[in-house]
Amino acid sequence: MQGSANGKKLESVSDTALVGRQSIYDRKLNVHAYELLYRAEELAEQAPDEFDGNMATSKVMMNTFFNIGLEAIVGNKIAFINLTQDFIHGTLDVPAFSNKVVLEVLEDIEPNQKTIDGMILLKQKGFDIALDDFSFKENMMPLIDYADLIKVDITLLSKQELEKNILIMKRNSKLKLLAEKIETQEEFDHCKSLGFDYFQGYFLEKPNIVKGKHMPANKMAILQLLMKLQDPDVEIDELEKLIVNDASLSFKLMRYINSPAFNIGKNVTSIKQILVILGLNNLKQWMTLIIISDIDDKPSDLIRISLVRAKMCVKLAEITKQENPQEYFLLGLFSILDAMLDEDLKKILAAMPINSELKNALLNYKGIRGSILKCVIAYERGDMKGLRCGNIPKKILRKSYLAALAWADGTVAGLST
Repeated sequence: MQGSANGKKLESVSDTALVGRQSIYDRKLNVHAYELLYRAEELAEQAPDEFDGNMATSKVMMNTFFNIGLEAIVGNKIAFINLTQDFIHGTLDVPAFSNKVVLEVLEDIEPNQKTIDGMILLKQKGFDIALDDFSFKENMMPLIDYADLIKVDITLLSKQELEKNILIMKRNSKLKLLAEKIETQEEFDHCKSLGFDYFQGYFLEKPNIVKGKHMPANKMAILQLLMKLQDPDVEIDELEKLIVNDASLSFKLMRYINSPAFNIGKNVTSIKQILVILGLNNLKQWMTLIIISDIDDKPSDLIRISLVRAKMCVKLAEITKQENPQEYFLLGLFSILDAMLDEDLKKILAAMPINSELKNALLNYKGIRGSILKCVIAYERGDMKGLRCGNIPKKILRKSYLAALAWADGTVAGLST
């Protein structure tokens, strides 16, 4: 720290810093790593003569990750962390967790000998080095020899420039390439054809709608099941029959309710017991979750994203003392239902017997539900400009997000075993 006065300020910022993650996928769309998103808006509000904002941000970032614990954010995956020039040039020490971290050299760092020497030293300590938002400018090219991975912002290059530069980069067989800011399936397919190794962006959350093509029969059956579950007039006997007649649904529901996640304390052996334990609304919620997770042509990370949103929506509804906060679970779960079913969300919701408040929240971010969903998505993406969460303290937002992450990761693991 830079003295006790500044130390107190940094500690305060660390308490309110927003920490998130964005998935990095391999060519099979499995999660390879997470880039850690870090935001501390209070730093920008400090007077410039109080302390070096660049150094302070870096220190607070590292303190935050230590306080939270890296595994709480990324589990057993690799973490990509942005480094400022102070770390690269050795002004500040990089903590020794090299086996779990890829260090990103930011695009605005001067590509001089001091930078190269810093990269060499970090590699000697066992770190992998990534060049972030690499521009392929002449003065940046010397850094390539000391990097393990190059991140390419595909929005900064034309299609021809992208193809030309990637062809040159692929001559180095040891150099890995990551395409970032991919927004569509077409962009992903193109980057994959160019030989990129890893991919980052919100393309998984977008539906792949093919005009003139009808929804496949298996997804139509899923939609019909979801419609039945959201019917406010559905009877318990009807749900029990639905479960019993679907062997996969019965097995997964039975296995999950007997898992440590529920901690029932006794072995549940019948659907009737499940109905008694969960109650109608909770049963409908868990059946909906299992049905969506059974969509087998989508990456597991898509259901993980929806689960994080679902759990965080519930937590924020509880914090703001909304009525029936568990109803906010569907808000997050359905927020990427269009991507799960590859169909327009408005069309999907029009066919489902859900209330207008939930529909308006999902389609237009209207009402308190819409505000909570918008807050959750903004936090998830590290979008400080779009983060409007009323009077909820930043520390509580962070705590809610990390709790949702842990729950979602555990739930996906439980559903996939």
